[in-house]
Amino acid sequence: MRTRRILIIDDMDANRYVLRKILEVQTGFEVLEAGNGAAGLDLLDASVDLVILDINLPDMTGFELIQQAEQRLGHGKLPAIINISATFVTGKDKAMGLNKGARAYLTHPINPDEVLATIASLMESNHRLERVERQHQVALARSENLRSEKIMLERFMRSFSHDLRSPLAAAVMVTGLMNKNPARRTEEMLKILADNLKRIDQMVTNVLDISHVSMGGGIKLMGESLVLATVLEQAVENLQLQVSQPITLVTAPDEQRVFWDRPAFLRIFDNLVINAGKHGGQDSGIEVHQHIEDDMAVVRVSNLGSFPQEVLTNLATPYFISTKSETKGWGLGLPIVKALCESFGGRVSFLNVDGAAQVELRLPVSVGG
Repeated sequence: MRTRRILIIDDMDANRYVLRKILEVQTGFEVLEAGNGAAGLDLLDASVDLVILDINLPDMTGFELIQQAEQRLGHGKLPAIINISATFVTGKDKAMGLNKGARAYLTHPINPDEVLATIASLMESNHRLERVERQHQVALARSENLRSEKIMLERFMRSFSHDLRSPLAAAVMVTGLMNKNPARRTEEMLKILADNLKRIDQMVTNVLDISHVSMGGGIKLMGESLVLATVLEQAVENLQLQVSQPITLVTAPDEQRVFWDRPAFLRIFDNLVINAGKHGGQDSGIEVHQHIEDDMAVVRVSNLGSFPQEVLTNLATPYFISTKSETKGWGLGLPIVKALCESFGGRVSFLNVDGAAQVELRLPVSVGG
């Protein structure tokens, strides 16, 4: 019987150690290890029989790694894959993993007997029965996800209806007052009307954007030439009125110009700073650093504190509301930020680094670049 090659891809040394010790009990296994997705991809070739894969890696998700591995090895040539997670695995995660090529899920803390039984089952499984079981698991996961999405959507609709009534009622009231008494048509009244109509427009725009993205489309951007430091300075000045913590801005020394959609970038930046204020420490300042790196504008927002694991896990889940958000928000902000960054041709990363909640934004200096 030939030696089976098992690749463990996990950024936690302790997790890899435990799995290696479990596998060393059995003969006939050669264990390979990688501490991140890139190193794992380098080791993952046709000789690997099974991969034990952490779904939350520092440089990519487990799902992204599976996609890249399939591109390298060819369709249908992936080894058996066990997805593993240190946190609760949702139906959506299970469905995504199973659809991408995973064959099983395990959760820390690891049970040695369960690990060995799962590996034995995958090594010896009949291909036809395996396909039937996978379809069954996908169906169950999808059903669980539909129930979860239904709950989140109902909560969103209640929140949206409530929030929409307030600016709508204010706009109707101001319009009525000015119609009854034209003398009351003052600049202040017109500003109140314009501000509330703008709020309504933004609400509708958010809903339309997330609906378009959910159907597989991007968000259309219109570029204009901007001085990045000036845009950031003006944005920080406005945001200082919305968050309680002081904001420190450090920009690149040169007047770097970018060709961006200004309103879209401000939607991204405002959301990131407000989230840093919400999830970071209330007594510490928010720091914003900007520099240029390989034709990419890098903007880093950080604050002492940490993002909850539920936020890191559900960054792209529409209608998901963090427990730190209380009843505020609709759970659309971060998914829209992710979609906007991808429309720019860039990406956004949310991390907990050295005691700080940190967001790193990387955008090409030109839209679509």
